[in-house]
Amino acid sequence: MQLIPSLLFGISASLDALLVGVSFGLRGVHIRPLQNLFISLIALLGTCLSVGLGGLVTPLLPPMMGNCVGSLILMLLGIYYITKWILTALQNQVQDHRSESDPPALISTEQTLPCLTAPQVLLLSLTLTANNLGIGLSASMAGLTLIPAATATCICSVLFLYLGNHLGQCRLLQLIGGLTDPISGLLLVFLSLIQLFF
Repeated sequence: MQLIPSLLFGISASLDALLVGVSFGLRGVHIRPLQNLFISLIALLGTCLSVGLGGLVTPLLPPMMGNCVGSLILMLLGIYYITKWILTALQNQVQDHRSESDPPALISTEQTLPCLTAPQVLLLSLTLTANNLGIGLSASMAGLTLIPAATATCICSVLFLYLGNHLGQCRLLQLIGGLTDPISGLLLVFLSLIQLFF
């Protein structure tokens, strides 16, 4: 029964990689296969550490409390992502009314990058890893096991980063890229309910 929760976890934890891939694809920045693999492996390491830490914390809690606490944290993280997206959308609407010329200027200056540099790869790896730490810890406390969760995260990260980078000009991918926070939030809420009641 760990397959569906692990898959949901992997998708939710890796949606940021899709957004990153789309944003670099839109600017014509190519993410090489080895760079993609390196980024995904660093994210995998962070996921393993956080899920492993959750596995160490859970036995210290009373029976069933670890599952409830982990599920509650997952649900709160999901609500946070949804709320963050709503606030960001409202803020962007206000900024769009103030200035209409900023987005084209940003796009034209960022199109000069042909591929990711080594510092960008490292920064990207650490950023995506940091996003997985809290989710991994709470998912482990909610009852998710290490190997299925880590495997799903690594596979989803590689696929999402690759697809986002190569399909960055697709309108559907642009729409999905803009909706990563609410989709991730809904997946986390759904995952928390599965872990809590099943």
